[in-house]
Amino acid sequence: MRALPLVLVLAIAHGCTPRQVRTANRAGELATGAGLIGILVTGISAALIPSQEDTLTTVGIGFVPVAVLGALLYITTVHAGTPSREPKLTRRERHQLAAWELTKQAATAARVRDCTLVQAIAPRVRELDHDFHKVVFMRDVAIQRCLRER
Repeated sequence: MRALPLVLVLAIAHGCTPRQVRTANRAGELATGAGLIGILVTGISAALIPSQEDTLTTVGIGFVPVAVLGALLYITTVHAGTPSREPKLTRRERHQLAAWELTKQAATAARVRDCTLVQAIAPRVRELDHDFHKVVFMRDVAIQRCLRER
């Protein structure tokens, strides 16, 4: 029974639309704030009204679960409602990125005269993106020098 609030909090974070997640996130924010303010107000009131200290302390303790559950709700929904900002890359874009990384490796290898590595990378770049190989890879002077030394 004690785990029920935690299960509810986790269920809200994983089974809702983005709008519902934002609403739950805001509710968690407000519940945490209200719980903390309730604890603070009852604590100060108990100190100012010694005759009601026991009653106010009991009421203040009642705000603890509100603050804790609000914080849990906020924490579980803080990232769930924000969609990923990274766009999906097409197959061609992924291949171009891979070809670019290989080209940088080949250029570095060519500058230290590791022509064996450059010759091994060249066909991989060509397979990934033939146009990139022709326009970018083959225009690097150090790479050209290594490929001529076959």
